Amino acid sequence: MKLKRKVIRNGLLRGGILLIIMGIGTYFTYKSGDLKQFRMMVAITVISASVSGFSALYDYDVWSVKKKITLHTIAMLFTVYPALLYSGWFDTSKISGYFIALASFAGVGIVLASIGYLVSKYILKNIPEEK
Repeated sequence: MKLKRKVIRNGLLRGGILLIIMGIGTYFTYKSGDLKQFRMMVAITVISASVSGFSALYDYDVWSVKKKITLHTIAMLFTVYPALLYSGWFDTSKISGYFIALASFAGVGIVLASIGYLVSKYILKNIPEEK
């Protein structure tokens, strides 16, 4: 239970610090009156804070890599995907805009997860061999 609290605390700290820093920039964008830029900044703030916060999952070897990636993907689906839809980067007036956003989300996620896995396994060598 202590480790679970530690992971949650570290995740909230990482995400919270970034949320505050990015939130300040987002606030000033809002004050400038540029609604389009503001929506993009909100999306960037949510995406960066959630990715940063949930990266704490990978600091502790309590769960398998597969379980960590699954949990991280679910968390990103509930934070990053809505932020992408809100950002204005995709045409959400049509159903195809939602699918294009989802495909972008999945594509970028697969590429970044693959890079992270390869770096962890072959460069950092901190992923144990499966038996």
